[in-house]
Amino acid sequence: MEVMLLLDALEDMLEKAPNLPFSSKSVINKDELLEIIKDIRIKLPDEVKQAQWIKEERQKILIEAKKEAEALRKECEEKVNKVKEERQRVLSEAEKEAEIIKKEADKKVQEIVDESDIVKKANEQAKEIIIAAQIDAKKIRLGSKDYADDLLAELEKHAASVIELIKNNRDELKNFKS
Repeated sequence: MEVMLLLDALEDMLEKAPNLPFSSKSVINKDELLEIIKDIRIKLPDEVKQAQWIKEERQKILIEAKKEAEALRKECEEKVNKVKEERQRVLSEAEKEAEIIKKEADKKVQEIVDESDIVKKANEQAKEIIIAAQIDAKKIRLGSKDYADDLLAELEKHAASVIELIKNNRDELKNFKS
């Protein structure tokens, strides 16, 4: 900043000025002093304008970062809600399918029990059908959880990139002040 250099020159002039005999007062070249003050007045407005511009740019960057953060928050909320809805839908379908399979298994078990000659074999087959239905229901539940986890992981990556962008913008602002 040129103003700071001019102020340093002014300070040097005052420190190097000779003192009057038997006094703490100094003799200063009035024309040199007025010239430095004139230069300070000329340079000061540009530097004040530059500082104002920097302040305004900083404010714009902060406002933009806040807008991005809010948009990201809304997007995250929407994705979370969609994941919840999808998870609920998948679980509901899995429960319905499991109930249908269970009813079919119960019906088959009852039919087999009614046939007295093959009761033992029928019981074994009924158990297998129930286990298969339970395994299918578990696979569907786990699949929906994995799907929700994948969506949340993607959302987490996106949020991390926005946070990194905000951090970089802040670092850039900090470095710009220097």
